[in-house]
Amino acid sequence: GMEDGIFPHSRTLGEKDEVEEERRLAYVGLTRARKHLYISRAEYRSTWGAPNYNPPSRFLDEIPEDVIQWRNESSATVSPSLLKRPRVATAPPPRATGKKSTAIELNVGERVSHDTFGLGTVVAVAGEGDKAEATIKFGQYGEKRLLLRYAPVEKL
Repeated sequence: GMEDGIFPHSRTLGEKDEVEEERRLAYVGLTRARKHLYISRAEYRSTWGAPNYNPPSRFLDEIPEDVIQWRNESSATVSPSLLKRPRVATAPPPRATGKKSTAIELNVGERVSHDTFGLGTVVAVAGEGDKAEATIKFGQYGEKRLLLRYAPVEKL
């Protein structure tokens, strides 16, 4: 949703360059709509089993008022029973399907997005095909060496 901490992501909020990159991504995404674009946000979101208030994304303030129509169709509320529910530890669903995936092809200098580490820049590439690896610098997470056929990365 379009909430601070989600978009822009909480990992980027302390780094001006990273927020600017997410602003650029938002602009590209918002300007691709041909006729209509529906944007949503959650006022409250469950995080680690606890409800948290989410302020609107700072990017929403940058959309010109003459091109946007605001609707508040909030009929959902936080159920008191959800607030009292005990936390139960569960294992995350398995990610690997046993199928080999095709390795993404990356070049030094390209920007990528990783499911866990966020935005990063490719600093080295080695190997080919299923053995291709990339070293990617992810801001506060530092450099990570990833086997590309399994890495959840996407080119930007």
